[in-house]
Amino acid sequence: MEKINTPHAEIMAAHIAACKASGMNVCTYCLKHNIKKSNYYYWLTKSQAPVETGKFISISAPITNVPVYITFINCIRVCFENMPPADYVKKLVS
Repeated sequence: MEKINTPHAEIMAAHIAACKASGMNVCTYCLKHNIKKSNYYYWLTKSQAPVETGKFISISAPITNVPVYITFINCIRVCFENMPPADYVKKLVS
């Protein structure tokens, strides 16, 4: 388990691996081993790599002649008649 080095974390990591290897669904495995499903899913989430957020990724738009709207958190809305360049949008929202 990442960032948590406790015996409980190690036990739950073993349960997660055993559940996957058993072929049982999570509900059945948890009932059989007297584990709360919420605890199982909590430790499953803790054991997974964190998802990176806040990064731009490049996408290609098949159609570039459609209006594009960007709505900011303060409800200001910017409209482009066509798809603007990604670098321009990145600078705009930074």
